[in-house]
Amino acid sequence: MIFNKFFNIAKENGINESEISINKSTSFSFSLFKKELVSYTVDSSRKISARGIFNGKIGFGSTEDDSPKTSEFLINAIKETASLSESQDEPIIFKGADKYKKKNVYSKKLAERQTEDKIKLCRAIEEKLTAADPRVSDVQVEYQDIESEKTFANSYGLVLKEKGNYFIIVASVVIKDGDEIKSNLDIFLETDPEKFNIDEFCDGIVKKGLEKLGGESIKAGKYKAVLERGCVSSLLSALISNLSSEEVQKHSSKFEGRLNQKVLSPKITVCEKPNLKNVFFSYFDDEGVPTKDKVLFDHGVLKTYFYNLVTAKKDGVESTGNASRSGSKMGISFANIVLKPGKLSEGELFEKIGNGIYVTDIQGLHAGLNSTSGDFSLQAEGFHIVNGKKDKALTLFTLSGNLFELFNNVIAVGNNSKLLISSFNVPSVAFKNLKVSAE
Repeated sequence: MIFNKFFNIAKENGINESEISINKSTSFSFSLFKKELVSYTVDSSRKISARGIFNGKIGFGSTEDDSPKTSEFLINAIKETASLSESQDEPIIFKGADKYKKKNVYSKKLAERQTEDKIKLCRAIEEKLTAADPRVSDVQVEYQDIESEKTFANSYGLVLKEKGNYFIIVASVVIKDGDEIKSNLDIFLETDPEKFNIDEFCDGIVKKGLEKLGGESIKAGKYKAVLERGCVSSLLSALISNLSSEEVQKHSSKFEGRLNQKVLSPKITVCEKPNLKNVFFSYFDDEGVPTKDKVLFDHGVLKTYFYNLVTAKKDGVESTGNASRSGSKMGISFANIVLKPGKLSEGELFEKIGNGIYVTDIQGLHAGLNSTSGDFSLQAEGFHIVNGKKDKALTLFTLSGNLFELFNNVIAVGNNSKLLISSFNVPSVAFKNLKVSAE
């Protein structure tokens, strides 16, 4: 699409300030089950979105069509939606910044990798998992790689581009031992294919699956607990959603009016690092504002909220580069969240709490967790911790509490950080006073 054509036609229609973004992506995926290729998909998408100021109101439009008529369609959509808008927010089109932290996160190795090599790798994973133990009954391996390109331009002459790619491998096993059936899976996410270690990946899946056999029930009560990284990520994400300035300004955040106050345990330091060179790197947000690394909680003290241009204007501050387009709405999002690791290994966290539970999985987050109140009641899996060691597996149990209390009841933070598919880079964490009830 020719940007200048769009901006010229926009000005002819009384839209002097406007912006346009083009998001393109291609993906390739397949799945193996019982040695058969059960799915094989190649997909591509393109979305063109535009915003502009017309008669003092912001209007928007979007389309998947890139043709000579696209500019006129988007401009008519901007005029129509602006005319219907009842928003009292001041319309803002960002002119641009003096400096952006660009980085190359595109992997040529991944782009040049042949399809037959990807399938060959996944067949090797399937064979290794199947042969690992006679109790492994079913194996499924899924592969996907995605390449994306984003271009942003506005009528002030700002043009921004970024391109990236990555791949995901998801492998799962079903384990049968007599009448008992357990399952386990793992996810590998990277840009560089050479960083994948098949032995480490497969051994971990089977070992953790076998450990789930022979589960016993747990007595109801309050326990000290070590939460595995994925569980920490899920709960921390819900907690951090309260840092959205939209929620603060709507008076629906527990963190309203708490800047520079202690709100979490002093053992908790959390940053957002969008400029980290990894899968989730992005140097500008959906308004063209530069992203920047920032401290969210410094030893438990709240340091900032997430802002886009409109919410920042209301509070008299600068945007933090967290604008995110969702349909017609310019909202707020976050990524590359880093929980500062501590000094203890996961095994040393077990020793630290002595007796308690190790929570390896939580489910039902959408229905069982209220991020506004912080209350949660979630189905969980895990193990006993006895005398500082991981012990027998537990049958399903319910884990309940309150997010804000939980992150004030931190015993210790582990040192086993890992970048997860959630975009969070977090270690395991030990907590006290978690309420547990049997299923």
